[in-house]
Amino acid sequence: MAKLDPRRALDELIKERGESYSSVSRLLSRNAAYIQQFIKRGSPARLDASDIAQLSVHFGVPAAVFGGDEVPESAGLSTIAIPVLGATDADDSLGRVRLVDEAWLRSLSHKPTGVSIVRVEGDAMYPTLRDGDEVLIQRYLANENPRDGLYVIRADTGLLVRRIALEPARNRIAVLTDNPSYPNWDGLMRNAIQIVGRVIWIGMQLA
Repeated sequence: MAKLDPRRALDELIKERGESYSSVSRLLSRNAAYIQQFIKRGSPARLDASDIAQLSVHFGVPAAVFGGDEVPESAGLSTIAIPVLGATDADDSLGRVRLVDEAWLRSLSHKPTGVSIVRVEGDAMYPTLRDGDEVLIQRYLANENPRDGLYVIRADTGLLVRRIALEPARNRIAVLTDNPSYPNWDGLMRNAIQIVGRVIWIGMQLA
């Protein structure tokens, strides 16, 4: 059986579903040209495992279509696969997908296919979150407006869990840490940060 071409497969899925390169790029919390560059220019040479996992869930096709590993079939209709974003202990697509109870997930989110898992790194949000805790996020859409709460944002160092607070000045927000040892970022323009998703559930490690 001929090996699937991930670029062609993704291009055809985008056209078939009536989506756009930029909308799928935003789904992955990437810059608007990311998917177009991947398909048309071959850069990056291969999608990373977290992108593959997210695309697999979003389009409802096996990860192998995008060059990843197969996700195991669930034992019944009560589980749903959600992608794990950011740094994990696994480099393969299989390790970047988690099967969770669908009924439970639907109790948290009206759009379970838009949910992802992010592992907390560092102690900037201590005592609310500790290093190694996991959060579920509702992935952010470009036309959404933030409100006060916990969010995952994309930074040069990776994905960060931070508290966002709206400021009185129009289109200004503050990005806050719960640990006083870390700095807060006040008076930022809304478009100065890239929001990946809003935290909807926190999973803490047992002490």
